[in-house]
Amino acid sequence: MKRASRLVAEYIPQGDTSMFRLVRTLGWVAAMIIAVFVTGTTSASDSPLTKLAASRFPNLTHAERTMVEFAETGDVDRGEFAVAGASANPDDSSNDPRQADKWSHERDIRASLLMWLCDDPAATPLINRAGIKILGARIVGGLDLSRVRVPFALTMRKCSFAERLVLVQTEIPHLNLDGSYATEINAEGLIVRGDLNLGEGFHASGETRLERAKIDGALICSGGSFHYSKLSMSRYAGNDKPALILDEIVVGSEVDLDFGFRSEGAVTMRQASVAHDIGFYGAHLINPHNWAFEGNFSSFGSVWFGVPRYGDWGTFEADGVVAFTGAKITNSIIVSNARFLGAPGDGHGFSGGALTAGGYFYWRDVEPKNGATVDLSGAHVGILLDEEKSWPEPSYLLIDGFTYDGFGPGSPTDLRTRLRWISLQPQTPGAFNPQPYRQLARAYRESGLENDATSVLIAAEDVRYARYGWRGRLLGGFLRATIGYGHRPLRAIDWSLGVVLVGWAMVFIGTRAGVMRLTWPETTPPPSGDPSAELNPLLYSLDVFLPFVNLHQEHYWWPDTVANGICVILGIRIPCSGGWLRVYLWLQIIAGWLLSAIFIAGVTGLLRND
Repeated sequence: MKRASRLVAEYIPQGDTSMFRLVRTLGWVAAMIIAVFVTGTTSASDSPLTKLAASRFPNLTHAERTMVEFAETGDVDRGEFAVAGASANPDDSSNDPRQADKWSHERDIRASLLMWLCDDPAATPLINRAGIKILGARIVGGLDLSRVRVPFALTMRKCSFAERLVLVQTEIPHLNLDGSYATEINAEGLIVRGDLNLGEGFHASGETRLERAKIDGALICSGGSFHYSKLSMSRYAGNDKPALILDEIVVGSEVDLDFGFRSEGAVTMRQASVAHDIGFYGAHLINPHNWAFEGNFSSFGSVWFGVPRYGDWGTFEADGVVAFTGAKITNSIIVSNARFLGAPGDGHGFSGGALTAGGYFYWRDVEPKNGATVDLSGAHVGILLDEEKSWPEPSYLLIDGFTYDGFGPGSPTDLRTRLRWISLQPQTPGAFNPQPYRQLARAYRESGLENDATSVLIAAEDVRYARYGWRGRLLGGFLRATIGYGHRPLRAIDWSLGVVLVGWAMVFIGTRAGVMRLTWPETTPPPSGDPSAELNPLLYSLDVFLPFVNLHQEHYWWPDTVANGICVILGIRIPCSGGWLRVYLWLQIIAGWLLSAIFIAGVTGLLRND
């Protein structure tokens, strides 16, 4: 102050005393202003942390000073946030980080100051155990807390990060970036002992990497927005366009990608472990002709795309493939109020090949649009809860190897509808996948619907034989009609009985018409009237039909091929030719061999393929 007065006095004439006093007063005021706002000097009332920060970082802005004072251990009346702007309300438009380029310099917080507070051994003991909580600040410079063990929680609500945020192998009790705007985030190997909040309007204009992170609490991205980078930070990204990378992440609670969550690019979650649920209510995942979400070989408690019957929490939409290939889901996967979008011919839909779910697989109120594929090949679920209107278009259902323990309430179980469901699989010429039919039959059988189970297996054989062309269809038709492809062998008895009865009638007519003759190729005829010479038409028909039975009828009687006669029954004249009767008996012998053989094959299971 004395120096400033001397400088002013050098420019004042010595005789002008009043003027000199006025200027000296103004100089003193100016010097005080310069001391506070230009040189960053502290006052006696400043806290130890503020004094320490000012000594290391001269020219503290309003936001920086507010943040430091808020973080001071002894500040018990600090409010909810260190408010960088004019309003303490996070929803106030003045705290919208989209307008950060219009904020004054006084809302700036140097990233280097934040890093010093989080890591310096002289500063961290002075931080309140509740941590640092900032509202509406602009973070200047790249914030890099790599491999830093931050001893307190860090909340930066509605803040703006102009440069990449680096949290590689950082350890922190709690991290909250709700509503903030960032460019890219590299948080590979991040450890959060509580929750990680990246929601409520959070926006990342570039890739966010959280692979191999460990979050003891929940990962909450509800209402967050993520975008892929033109050049991915991950060398494994390829052409996936990842927006949010959660590969190999371990989450001790739940993952919320819901309530307005939006991704322009892929969300990858390969080989991740989530103790509880992952939710997608009202999420929008956009990555055309690519992965929209990839949760392959991960484990989850439950997976929720919607909440059936409990109100509208927003429609889930995905343009791209949503994949849970090989995922292990402890409880249920609920796909409801969901739309799988994409252009015709563009790869999109739901892929759950080889996934396992111990509870329900719920598939209702779903719209697979424009040829969206539903792939459940090799998957296993407890109870299938689906509906016909949510099934995909023909040729876009993949269920070869899909197993389930049964159908839940409301699922279609009538035979015709379920066979139509199986027919939605791709129809490849010459190919046949019997497993979906066998699985459906098993589900019917375990529900006590034995007849429907058999009908399913017969329908499967219809498809199998049809692939062989007209010859296959002809043979299949015969086997289906006679023994139901071995699944209904008693049908052969009905056919056999019919053939025997027709033969009885034919031999009866031939006997009345006089075209049957005794034949004794080995012995002489018995005397006239001997009982052994009597012809019994029913026994004769049985003798002809049964290949391994000798009733001493066929061997001694045979039609006379040159004889013709008339049989009169109830006044009706029926002509009979011995030659045609012989032809019929030949056919009956062949029918006896065929029906006997397929009956034995059917009973023993030789013709069944189940």
